[in-house]
Amino acid sequence: MATIKDVALMAGVSIATVSNYLNHTKPVSKEVSAKIQDAIEHLKYTQNLSAKTLKSRTSVDIGVILPDFDNPYYIQLLKGIESAFVNTDYFLNIAISYDIPDIEKNIVQNFLKKQISGLIIISCQPDQWKYYYDHFTSRNLPIVMVDRDIHGLDANFIAFDNISIVHQMTSHLLQNQYRDIFLFSGPSDFECEENCRTGFQQAFEDFEISFSMEQMIKTNFSKENAFSKTIQLLGTHTPEAIVATSEIIATGVMEALRILGYKNDEIPVLTLGEAHWNLCTHTFSTVSAVRPVMKLGKTAAELLIQQLASPHAKETERIIFKNEEIKMYPPLSTIPPLQPPKEVPQPKEKLRILMLDTPQVHTFMGLLRIFEQKENIKTEVTIIPHHLLYDRILENYRSDTEEPFDILMYDLPWLVPLASKHILEDISDLMTTIDQEIFLPDCLKFYSIYNNHFYGIPFMYAPQLFYYRKDLFENPELKAEYERQNNLSLRPPLTLKEFNTIADFFTNYSDAIPYGVSIPASYDECLAPEIYMRMRAFGGNIFDKSGKVCFNSSSTLKAYISFIKSTHFAKPDYRNATDVSVVQDFLNGETAMLISYPSFLTDVADLRKSSIIGSIGYHHIPGRSPLLGGWSLGISSKSFKKDNAFQFLKWMCEEPIANYFTLLGGQTAITSTYTNDELNKLYPWLSLYHNTYQYAKPIISPSMGKYNIISQTDVDAIVCRQLYELMDEKVDVTTAIEKTHFDLESYLKQI
Repeated sequence: MATIKDVALMAGVSIATVSNYLNHTKPVSKEVSAKIQDAIEHLKYTQNLSAKTLKSRTSVDIGVILPDFDNPYYIQLLKGIESAFVNTDYFLNIAISYDIPDIEKNIVQNFLKKQISGLIIISCQPDQWKYYYDHFTSRNLPIVMVDRDIHGLDANFIAFDNISIVHQMTSHLLQNQYRDIFLFSGPSDFECEENCRTGFQQAFEDFEISFSMEQMIKTNFSKENAFSKTIQLLGTHTPEAIVATSEIIATGVMEALRILGYKNDEIPVLTLGEAHWNLCTHTFSTVSAVRPVMKLGKTAAELLIQQLASPHAKETERIIFKNEEIKMYPPLSTIPPLQPPKEVPQPKEKLRILMLDTPQVHTFMGLLRIFEQKENIKTEVTIIPHHLLYDRILENYRSDTEEPFDILMYDLPWLVPLASKHILEDISDLMTTIDQEIFLPDCLKFYSIYNNHFYGIPFMYAPQLFYYRKDLFENPELKAEYERQNNLSLRPPLTLKEFNTIADFFTNYSDAIPYGVSIPASYDECLAPEIYMRMRAFGGNIFDKSGKVCFNSSSTLKAYISFIKSTHFAKPDYRNATDVSVVQDFLNGETAMLISYPSFLTDVADLRKSSIIGSIGYHHIPGRSPLLGGWSLGISSKSFKKDNAFQFLKWMCEEPIANYFTLLGGQTAITSTYTNDELNKLYPWLSLYHNTYQYAKPIISPSMGKYNIISQTDVDAIVCRQLYELMDEKVDVTTAIEKTHFDLESYLKQI
């Protein structure tokens, strides 16, 4: 490898002259510079910057921490930063925090190990001034904060005057008679977003117009979250105008408005944006504040360079780009005064839909306007809790006075009784118009088919999954202690025995977390899966293939013993715990493990954040014997609008609708949603949901002939009755199993 000495020898100059040329420390003539450059190229010489840094005790590395690269604002900002450093000896080290404090701290620690000489940051830790003071300010390492102030830290800060921008936009709307205006912003912890909220409120105060705090909607800075929040808003309310604090938020808002059938002039969307040369085609919103973001980035970099040049004498600066530097495109004057709402003719047709009271259904309802606009059919949805829904279906079917529901949402075990009693309409002929290959392999036989006929379409796919506190499972001290006690690595359990061993460890031998698990046993629907999953793992069944009771078996005994052991290591409130509460126990850090259906983990944003920072992991359940839960939509046999009802079922299966539903936190049975790259990037656990399907099976009772139907609800009640007695220590395990077996046989004789 060539050295600086070799370059000097070939160029016929001193080593000092070569050093002056390379480091720009002293002028070198053009003739000598040409000789040195020729020698460098001939010898393929490169500077040893590490040695240079050690010798000078200065670093050429600059740290840049941005929230993400999905937001075009940050791309523009980075371009501006790069433009200032392009002709310097400094190297940019760029990292993404995803607005997660733990990741930001880890990045900072790695930067400090690299001995960076300065930092440009959009921080997600506005209250951590002492952390940055200890690691930077007190050591004369300069920082430039962009947009988000770290409160109390004496460092350079640069931002736009978001208060004035949002105030100007909102004032124009108020002046033109708009009142029902909504602001979509990021978290108010960040100064740039709080300033937007301040400008929004001040405009209302200046016009002496009252407003509700509900008119300010917070997002997590993603277009997906903005889309979801807009869908939720439009499900109950139609705003007159929307102001967004970034183009990424506006993108989600506009997508929701577009798919729900709102035209560009119906609900104006104003946003804080960036400067682009192609304003006519780039600006998709009604009005965009064209902010010079590249200039902001370049100015931030120049501030840092100035401080690096004079670290002891250069005072920190606070620079706010005033409104005069920011244009509106198109001009605000293009927004006309508020027009009275147009009278929209109401659809003549209406569909009555009966659905389960679950967060996924509530979010799905936000998409119904798409169907209504497309088909000119009004939807009327009735929401019923799980334990009341089956009886409500029967009640409506038997009524001679109540208007029949057209579409019924049913649990998988209900398919047989509802189809056999002709409560659900046979839709076999209509199913020929749907590509059945779009669904997960063979799922129609669980969700739709009875006696080789179709009675519904899959709506929500829900296999049991195993979730665990990854940060605890990978903690070196906990791993060492667990291995010392059990001679086995701490890992996601492969068997139920290992599951109980880990639950015991966290409950009784570790102070890291209160309990190993939570068990939902508040009512039959949440308790029954706990024992059925264990029975499947040990090869047990309730009925054999001929329909006879085979409950009293060694496999059932193993399942019961395993279950009772689990209760010893569970949070003690299991008699009052529900599927929802055990998820909250897990997310709140009270339990180390959770076996549940994905539909109960409704906060997908929080789950994604937890999985990114490594605090939550997901895996196949122990024993790989998950129960397949799920819901379908069928047509009531008493409906007078069966053709319209089937149009609704077909619409629900369309890939865009399935993608939107997945984006909102639903789990469809449409295969393409689990292979969509963007959805998998957002929700990395989707691939596991897809892979789990091959192991998952529902609990479905056998048919006893055409008119003698075993109700899975009745079976659950019989099994849980003795299970509760066992949990209350009123009977022993063998007695509980024997009595359950006897009660099941008695039940079969009655039907």
